Amino acid sequence: MVRTPLHRPPFPVGWFAVAVVDELPGGALVPLAVFGQDLAVGRTPGGRAQVTHSVCPHLGADLAAGGQIDDDGVVCPLHGWCFDHGGACTSAADGPIPETARLRVWPTEVVGGTVWAFNGRDGEPPALPPPVLDAAADAGAEIRYQATPEAGYRLETRLGHLEDVLAEILASAGVIGGAPSADDPGTWVGTGPDGPQVRVHGPGTLVIRLPDGANELVYVTPVDGFSVMIRTTSD
Repeated sequence: MVRTPLHRPPFPVGWFAVAVVDELPGGALVPLAVFGQDLAVGRTPGGRAQVTHSVCPHLGADLAAGGQIDDDGVVCPLHGWCFDHGGACTSAADGPIPETARLRVWPTEVVGGTVWAFNGRDGEPPALPPPVLDAAADAGAEIRYQATPEAGYRLETRLGHLEDVLAEILASAGVIGGAPSADDPGTWVGTGPDGPQVRVHGPGTLVIRLPDGANELVYVTPVDGFSVMIRTTSD
């Protein structure tokens, strides 16, 4: 009997780390390739971040090629059309605002110096905020992370489906079992021979307890259905 392969969505629903806020130029939109799409990301002078579709809904200009972002929204570099942080058109240069003109935006938050974007289905809003990684990795052990250039991190691109890459990382960390956390929604605790070894937050963030007692934070973000971006930092 031939079994039909199970369908695995290439981009699971959830929060993913997509950038380090301090590395984004203030007031400008720059290219971002995640979730199988060409997106744009930027931060306002006040430190707010936003992830948007890179194509302006007016005439298709590339917002990541000169587009601007401020506290009110984003501005297209070609004709100056403006969109608020929810995607609504607020200015069509000197013309009337079309009711159907809307920029697709991704729910975006900045936590601990990291820019998080929520990947949903058909505009699905997030049920929970992005993880705040200052909780205990296990009972009585407090850890704090901030993935900034000052803290230092490794950045790599790896071939493979997100789930396969996560399984490889868990295996290399010595995880042999695990279960959902009883007190932290959306978190899975992986265990090794000596107890808790890894905490997995959402679909792509891991806190790994190293043999020397240090903790390693690993962000895994899908670029497309065949590769992921991995950012790793240690405490």
